[in-house]
Amino acid sequence: MPVASSSRRKANTRRMNSSDIEEDTFTQPQADDDVESDHDRPRQSKRPKKEVKNETKAARKQRAVPTKADANDEEEDSNEDERIDVDDFPDQPLRKDQMTMLNNIAKDWLKMEQTIGQHWGALRDVGSAIAETADGDEENDNLDELEQVARDIIDIGAEMKSHARVLEGLQQKILQGDEVTKAGDVYISGVKESKKEYAKKTTRQKYAKDENYKDFKSAIYEVQHPATAMPPITDFIPKEDGDDSDDDDDLEVGGVTQNYNCPITLTLLVNPLTSSICGHSFSGDAIKHSFPRPGMAIKCPASGCNKSFKLSDCKPDANLEKKVKAFKRRADRAAEDSDAEEVIE
Repeated sequence: MPVASSSRRKANTRRMNSSDIEEDTFTQPQADDDVESDHDRPRQSKRPKKEVKNETKAARKQRAVPTKADANDEEEDSNEDERIDVDDFPDQPLRKDQMTMLNNIAKDWLKMEQTIGQHWGALRDVGSAIAETADGDEENDNLDELEQVARDIIDIGAEMKSHARVLEGLQQKILQGDEVTKAGDVYISGVKESKKEYAKKTTRQKYAKDENYKDFKSAIYEVQHPATAMPPITDFIPKEDGDDSDDDDDLEVGGVTQNYNCPITLTLLVNPLTSSICGHSFSGDAIKHSFPRPGMAIKCPASGCNKSFKLSDCKPDANLEKKVKAFKRRADRAAEDSDAEEVIE
C-alpha cells in the first residue's frame, strides 16, 4: 500500500502543478474541499494556447499570400511607374532605320488612292446608263451629281498623294543626313501646306488633265452625241483667273470619233485585244491569226501606225468590250426607232 500511496501522491503533485500553471486562467481560487472533485473537473492544458498560436501563424501566412486584388493593385502601381509622360518626353529625331516604316506608310497612302481609282469604271458605266435614259431635268441633275462625285474622287486622291509626298520628303531629308526633329509636326504641316496649294488651283488645273476624268466625260458625250468627236475637255470647264498662264491650253486638241471597228475585219470588235505598244485594238481572233508564228513581232495593222509588237503585247480590254456592246445597243435602238418612224409615215 505504501507504493500505492506514493504513486497517489505523485499523481496529486502533477495535478497540483498543472493547477498552479493554470491558476491565471481562472477568476476564482479553488477551495480545499474541492480537491476530491479534481477528477471530475476537466483538465486544462496548453493546447488552447497552442491553437491560438497556430491560428496566429495561419493568419500571418494568409496575410503573406498575395490575393488577386493585391496583384491588380501592384500591377496598377507598376503601370503608374512605367507610364510615359508624353508632355515631358523629349522629342527623338528620325533615324535611318525608320525609313522602311516611312516608306511603307507612303505606299499605303498610294494603295488607298489606287483602290479608289478602281471605281472609275463603274462611275463611267453609270454615267453612260443615265445619259442613255436622260429625258428631262431629273436625269440631268443626276448627271450633275455624278460629275461632282467624279471630281470628289480626284480631290481625295490628290490629298492621299500629298500624304505620300510628304513622307517621301522626310525620307529624302534623312538620306541627306539632315536631322528631322518633331517629325509629327513636320508631317502634319507638310500635308496642310500641300492641301493649301491644291486648293489654289483652278478647276481646269485640277481636273482637265486627269485621264480617268476625260474618259468619264467622253463616255457620256458619246452617248449624247453619237458619231460626233468630243471637243477638248477644257470646253466643258469655264476658264478662271490663273488659267491664262497654263501653256497646256494651247496643246488641247479636240477628240476623235470613237471607232469600234476592228482595223483588220472592219467590223465591230469582238473580244477585243489592245496593244500595250501602240494602244490600237483588234478583234481577238483576227489579231491572233495575223502572227505567222508565236513570239514573232509584226507591224501594227492599224493604218498609219509604224509600231511593231508581239502577240504577248496584246491584252484583253474589258472596258473597251463594254463600250462596244453599249454602242451596238444604242445603234440597234436607233435603227428600231427609225423603222418605227418609217412605218408611221
